[in-house]
Amino acid sequence: MFGDHFYHAIMRKSVAVFGTLFNNITVVRKDSSGNIKDFQKVPLAYGPRQKFLARIDEQRDLTDPKVALKLPRMSFEITSLEYDSTTKLSQFSGLTTTSTGTTSSTAKQIVPYILNMQLNIIAKNQDDALQILEQILPTFQPLYTVSVKLLDDVNESFDVPITLQSVSLSDDYEGDFQTRRSLIYTLDFTMKIRFFGRVS
Repeated sequence: MFGDHFYHAIMRKSVAVFGTLFNNITVVRKDSSGNIKDFQKVPLAYGPRQKFLARIDEQRDLTDPKVALKLPRMSFEITSLEYDSTTKLSQFSGLTTTSTGTTSSTAKQIVPYILNMQLNIIAKNQDDALQILEQILPTFQPLYTVSVKLLDDVNESFDVPITLQSVSLSDDYEGDFQTRRSLIYTLDFTMKIRFFGRVS
């Protein structure tokens, strides 16, 4: 059944595309006169939010310039992968493209899947979190489609729809006055991707 090794790195490319959508978000802080006093690019990293929250809790002073982990920041991760039965294709489906006049590339066994992604916005004050959120929400209505070249051997790009499914807020305000507050906005997305068999 299984033959020679092949690897198209579909999930790796999909995760990279997802992260690229959010890597140029900035936060601006103003003084009482309305003049900009601070302009900061929001760092983005792949990983679960619990990992970043644990690192934040270990830091005593997040305003210390020696501290490497500062807020606000964003993290994203894969939450699940499921078969997309709504766009099921024939088991004999394939993709053929002509690279020259006499040669062509064929990818067989195209299978649709839904990749569930989660983006977390972590901030210590509400204004920073809302600035980030307002730079993301207008783009997704709730669908945003990007064109991605998924196969290196096939000279064709594929549309990858990314849908914003939900937005939730977690405000960790319990505890004494010494406890650090962390606001977390969680955005759940779905990406419709395709896996391909061997290219011949």
